[in-house]
Amino acid sequence: MRQKIGTCHICGSNGKLTKEHVPPQRAFNKQKVVSVVGRKLIGIGPDDFPKGEIQQGGAHSYTLCSNCNNKTGHWYGNGFIDFCYQGMEYLYKSKGEPSLYYMYYLFPLQVIKQIVTMFFSVNTSAFSQKNPELVRFVLNKEQTYLPTKYRIYAYYNISNRCRYVGVTSLLKIENSMSSHTFCEINHPPFGYVLTLNSDPPDERLEDITFFANYPYNEFKVITINFPVLETHLPHPGDYRTRNEIPN
Repeated sequence: MRQKIGTCHICGSNGKLTKEHVPPQRAFNKQKVVSVVGRKLIGIGPDDFPKGEIQQGGAHSYTLCSNCNNKTGHWYGNGFIDFCYQGMEYLYKSKGEPSLYYMYYLFPLQVIKQIVTMFFSVNTSAFSQKNPELVRFVLNKEQTYLPTKYRIYAYYNISNRCRYVGVTSLLKIENSMSSHTFCEINHPPFGYVLTLNSDPPDERLEDITFFANYPYNEFKVITINFPVLETHLPHPGDYRTRNEIPN
């Protein structure tokens, strides 16, 4: 296979890039997926199935150098995967309709650092240049706390349509006008939103930024009630149910 040469989305080094699965393969990302990008997404309805690139072995891209890929995977992968398994179990036991506060047994800092690592992969390499604080956050496994301009949110998701969206802006015109700048990743059992100097695109999202406040090796039991949000359309920040989407 021809080598993939480019700029690492985390450290900015130029050279051979490695395959990065988002989320990690063991976090329910092993199945064949169809990747649809660009103009093919325009006008897609909730019942449309456009053609795209078929990716075997889960959703992936060549975005990280081997050093960044190996470090972040070794430091944060297992903690994040355990978190996803617990979320999937709660969704399964509740038949996709969890309504209670559930206890999560986790290493919070490892979970949130893996989430930030994934956001580097869904953005371009310019994202690291504009957000050096996040680069330092993921490349120093012991560093805690996120700058106040960043907030990370999560929600349950059981859709067969995943969204991988780099930095985008959303203007809402409802009772009042509001603008939101954020990135989004969703892949069952969870979706994640990273906001940048912005309120979240939906007030139901659960703020998990506090996960960054714990030491790397601190194991916690945290009780959370994540909302279940649907993602029928490719538009970031759109969580309308199937009945709420006009035909």
